[in-house]
Amino acid sequence: MIESGDTTVVIPRLLQLIAKYPNSEGALDARYWLGVAYQQIKSYRDAIDIFNEYLRLAPEGKYAQKAAEAAATLRDEYEQKYWTAGKLDAEITRLTAELNANPENLETQLNLADKLWMRGDYENAGKLYAKIIKDHPEQVNEPNVHARIEVLPSGGYIVLTPSEVQRREVESQPLMMINTAAFQSGKDLITRESLYYVVTGQAVNRSDSVLYGVQVIVTIYGFGNMVYDTNTVNIGRLNPGEIRAFSVRFSNFQNIDDIHRYECVGSFER
Repeated sequence: MIESGDTTVVIPRLLQLIAKYPNSEGALDARYWLGVAYQQIKSYRDAIDIFNEYLRLAPEGKYAQKAAEAAATLRDEYEQKYWTAGKLDAEITRLTAELNANPENLETQLNLADKLWMRGDYENAGKLYAKIIKDHPEQVNEPNVHARIEVLPSGGYIVLTPSEVQRREVESQPLMMINTAAFQSGKDLITRESLYYVVTGQAVNRSDSVLYGVQVIVTIYGFGNMVYDTNTVNIGRLNPGEIRAFSVRFSNFQNIDDIHRYECVGSFER
């Protein structure tokens, strides 16, 4: 499952295994694979911490060498990607002095704008990106520039700060499924096996406008993405900020333990 990239299912299962059997060999191995899963989703600190925990518990373990190598690689990547505040400030001061000495140097402008952005100074970074685009129009399609500033037809610009990006994301995808969960329910009187697989959750309207015709399509899957069953919950109108709960009970499966995962997808009209 990790090799196929299905980390959303793997991580909670590994955490559950470690919590339930903390001193077992399986929990020890689970720590290594949890580190691998965290590494795949670029959760650097979590991956480094769990690899170090594995090495502390099993310095001669079967995954010790791989864990040590992975932790070292992740530390290097983390230090390169995430600058400390002091290091950033020093680099900004250096680049500012360099730019004052040579105001038209494009590389210095780009580096300074990038470091200002990393520091959270979006206003000054945006001004510098706007100047770069004005003087060098071809830079508008560079990945960092394109992702951080939007030039308007009027000649103005919008700085794509994290809050602005979030606002746009909410506007484009206002309907969100939260607090989803699944459990087995009902017992056969003879076999005592669970009869139903229940999926629950909540639909929330994150936007500031009303959503109409809201539906939640709930699907359960077996291994290999085999669809066992699907059902649609009709919620109807959902006001701004409103949250509505849903629950779907499934019984169309041969063996409940073969259910691999579930999915909740929303649809709406504005």
